Amino acid sequence: MDRSRITLVCVLLVFSFFSFCKSKEDTIKEEWKHLSFVKPDGNLLEPKFWSEKKSVLYFGFSHCPDMCPLALTNFGRASLILGEKSNRFRFIFVTLDPERDSPTTLKNYIQNFPGKNLTALSPNAESLSKLTDLFGIVREKVGEGKTYRIDHSNFIYVLDEDLNTLANFPGGVSANALATKLRELAEL
Repeated sequence: MDRSRITLVCVLLVFSFFSFCKSKEDTIKEEWKHLSFVKPDGNLLEPKFWSEKKSVLYFGFSHCPDMCPLALTNFGRASLILGEKSNRFRFIFVTLDPERDSPTTLKNYIQNFPGKNLTALSPNAESLSKLTDLFGIVREKVGEGKTYRIDHSNFIYVLDEDLNTLANFPGGVSANALATKLRELAEL
């Protein structure tokens, strides 16, 4: 990556972090009810999914060369470190590229990562737009044709069963640091 791209990504990350830090919980809760997600089996996600366990969310795409694989690897490692406590969470990868990330593609992609609790979801275009607004996610398609990439903010979000934000972390957080915080949050 050249310096200007690194600078752009850093600026996008900082902007994304501070825009999310504003209290958006009520908006997220209300809007969440109207979002549509497709699971890897091709079926629509039931809204009750979100109220069953705490959710650890990461937004990325399957063709991501670096940040997404690192975050998902650390997701899996954190769930292994947590052991039985990992059952209190759903580790969820939400694609920012539903154009290429079909349910089958996502199902195959998440099998490359450790852990047993990783789920992949694909929002429809309207839901993706709402999600990026709700979480302050910066998302930009760069390039054309089959080789385009998605430049995006890189954060992990932890939500409780009522969709309140409990914590957020930079996407590069270590598995140990993530597991330590999740262990604390598991008791809430």
